[in-house]
Amino acid sequence: MSTMTDNDRVELNELVSALTDGRATGAKHSRLGEMLEASEEARRFYVRSMAMSASLYGYAGEMQSERPEAKNVIPFSGWTRWAAPLAAAAAVLFGIWVARFFGGPNQPGNAEEQPESVAHLSGSKDCKWIGAAPAPGDDFARGRHLEIESGFAEVTFDSGAQITLTGPATLDVRSAWEAELQRGTLRANVPPEAVGFRVINAAVEVVDLGTEFSMTAEEGGAAEVFVLKGAVEVQSHGENGEQPRSVLHEKQARRFAKAGVSDVRDRDKKFQRFTAKIGVERMAHPLNYVRWSFDEGAGGTAGAVSNIATDSAIRIGKNGAQWTQGRWAGALQFDGQPAVQAKLSGAASRGTRSVACWVRLPAEASVSGAQPFLALPLNHPPQSWAEFSWNSLPGEGVLGALRMQTRQGAAVGATSLRDGKWHHVAAIFGQSVKKANKAPTKLYVDGRLESFSVKSLARRGSDKMPAALEGTLWLGGQPGGSAGVMMAMDELFLVDRALSPPEIRHLMQTNQLISADVLAVN
Repeated sequence: MSTMTDNDRVELNELVSALTDGRATGAKHSRLGEMLEASEEARRFYVRSMAMSASLYGYAGEMQSERPEAKNVIPFSGWTRWAAPLAAAAAVLFGIWVARFFGGPNQPGNAEEQPESVAHLSGSKDCKWIGAAPAPGDDFARGRHLEIESGFAEVTFDSGAQITLTGPATLDVRSAWEAELQRGTLRANVPPEAVGFRVINAAVEVVDLGTEFSMTAEEGGAAEVFVLKGAVEVQSHGENGEQPRSVLHEKQARRFAKAGVSDVRDRDKKFQRFTAKIGVERMAHPLNYVRWSFDEGAGGTAGAVSNIATDSAIRIGKNGAQWTQGRWAGALQFDGQPAVQAKLSGAASRGTRSVACWVRLPAEASVSGAQPFLALPLNHPPQSWAEFSWNSLPGEGVLGALRMQTRQGAAVGATSLRDGKWHHVAAIFGQSVKKANKAPTKLYVDGRLESFSVKSLARRGSDKMPAALEGTLWLGGQPGGSAGVMMAMDELFLVDRALSPPEIRHLMQTNQLISADVLAVN
């Protein structure tokens, strides 16, 4: 089972839930062992689930006067060779989960500079707000209280999940991965990259498994959940406390109240209403970009395509890089030689920007070769710059994870890139002069928002940016240095604004920037 289907994922979730709840039979133990033996994706899911379950259990135990009796985790004889790597991964993932649970991903910079934005208003239709009305595109911080009297409001979370509220409704934005519906109706569309997104309510917690679902919340606290596509995991919070988690599949619905869980009245009529298309209006956000495809395959120049007047071609030279097979046609292979550079001008050289590309690192790449694969200047603070590399310092985060470093600090992601495979990486970075105290840094790997650890640094050397970086972008090593990185790069995009999660996902899947007009009607 090298690639899991949606049905496999739902079955795996149910088996893991049964294990953690103590409901697993011998047959379920055997089936879970088979799935873990056959699929790396299954093993990763198991590690995440066990880390979360263990941490919740331990945290709850600290709140009790006596230490609770430990739960059994049953070993599976068919995959004992995975025990050590699974344990190591569990420790890493536990740290990631704790960061999310106690306030969301950490961010670079000092506390007052940490970005609070975790979502934005991506669309609306006939929407009448209670209180100050946000403008289209406005960011929402953690804890933002949204209340609409009528109409529709679409909120896109940095995780990629999209929620459409139908008024009257009240929603609290808890993090990039969580929202609380206090009253009203929402419809959630959660792509695979945002699996794990959670909607909570006084009566129920819904954890998405990559689906489309609707939820209604009543003033008295009761809620109804309708699965339109895929499956969700639900946990009731009734008067008898939290109930065991269960899975609702496509076309299933349940009502959750203090008295317990029951069927939904007028179920078919409500499903019909919730499946009707909601045509929200989205604002088109034009962008300027530069793209290096690296498809030439020969010669000493990698050309650039741009919708702004700029000469950003890269002169490779004899020793700068080599042509190789890429994720999309051709690519550049850096073999430790000095870096290559391209000119930057206009919108591509300042303000909040997005960068995205495909990278392929050797499996177990040498720590000594962890040079920056991309470096470019920032406009604020003056004479500052950013470097992107893979993390070679285990004390500062996951070894091999995406690392963005500035003069002030480093943000280190949670997904190792050192496996010899192509990975799509994207980052939103930089600051506008108008929002000088807002740091919008966000990292994405394979379309999924990264939680990342932070390491504050003393200023590195001179306060001045290296002269070699002035107005240029460097690839494959330290700007102006003699040593380079060992890796391949393909399809580099530099955009003059923050890309939204749907735009990043579309770029990863199609190798094209989605047009503003198309995004506005999708």
